Amino acid sequence: MYWYLIPVAVIVGIDEWLKAQALQWLPDEGSLVDPSVLLFAIHKNLGVAFDIPFRLEFIILFSAIIGFGLLHIAYKNLRTHPDITLATAIIVLGALGNLYDRVAYGFTVDYIILFARSAINLSDIVIVTGVILLLLCSRRTKKRKIFTQTNRSTDSANGQN
Repeated sequence: MYWYLIPVAVIVGIDEWLKAQALQWLPDEGSLVDPSVLLFAIHKNLGVAFDIPFRLEFIILFSAIIGFGLLHIAYKNLRTHPDITLATAIIVLGALGNLYDRVAYGFTVDYIILFARSAINLSDIVIVTGVILLLLCSRRTKKRKIFTQTNRSTDSANGQN
C-alpha cells in the first residue's frame, strides 16, 4: 500500500521543478491584464494559507510542529490503520514541497491562478488530497468501530461471547 507514496513524491518533485521553471519564465501575477478561469503566473505567497501574513520563522516552526504531529499519527496507526498512515504521509510530502520553498526562496511559489483569485501549486493539491483521504479514512474507521461495538453489545445481550 505504501508504494503509493512513490508517485506522490514524484509529483512533489515535479512541482519543485515546475516552481523553478515558473520563477524563470512566467510573468508575475500582478502583471496579468485579462483574468480568466485558469492562468499560469507567479504568485509569491509570503504568508500561510490564503496569504494570511505571518513571519517566516513562525511559519517554519509551526510547519515543523504540525509535520511531526502528522508523523506521530502516521506511526501510531501504522499497523492498525495503514490507510490513515498513507493519508498523513501524503499530507507531509505535500507540505515538505511548500516548506522547501519557504526555506529556499523565503515564500511559497504558487503558479496556477484560478478564477483570478486563488493561487495554488501541485504540492497544495497533494496536501488537499491527503486531507480528503484522511477524513474519509477516519470516517470509515469510526463507522467500523461503532459497528464492532454494536455487534459486541448485541452478542453480549444474547449471551454470546
